[in-house]
Amino acid sequence: MAGLDPAWLNDRSEFQLNFIHGLRNPAGLRLQYRLEDDRVVTDYTADERHVGFPGFAHGGLVAAILDDAMGRCAALLRRWVVTGRLETRFRAGAAVGQPLRIEAWMTRVTARAVHAESRAVLPDGTAVAEATGTYLPITRDMQAKMVAAWPGFEAYLSPQPPSSRPPRDPPP
Repeated sequence: MAGLDPAWLNDRSEFQLNFIHGLRNPAGLRLQYRLEDDRVVTDYTADERHVGFPGFAHGGLVAAILDDAMGRCAALLRRWVVTGRLETRFRAGAAVGQPLRIEAWMTRVTARAVHAESRAVLPDGTAVAEATGTYLPITRDMQAKMVAAWPGFEAYLSPQPPSSRPPRDPPP
């Protein structure tokens, strides 16, 4: 992933309320990502708060984590995107207490979309779930609504890296 800015990998803004990776969301998962070669990677272990069936994480939550990891790939390009398409294939249950490695990588980048793949694997390499996604740029209308809800986001819409921008306070 040559030329990517690792400062965009994890949200370091004052907002940080994203359910999957926001550090200020008390109900969230608070996952943090790292780069390993050409992959965005995080670790997740389901607990009893995350169950769908007794003893297993809810599949929708696993899909949401895969989706978020693929979206972080686009953030590395400083592209703000929304999920246009997400397809998830479940191969095994994600047992409560069993660590999963989440990996995501870009497969194609065009002016109109970022395409990515991701997977959740057990420590022995067994795939629990795999996903593909297409990510589309946020619209001007959506940008305006996001800035109205949290004015500090406006600084992140510019092409400058986040480290060169002054922080802004979240709305009261």
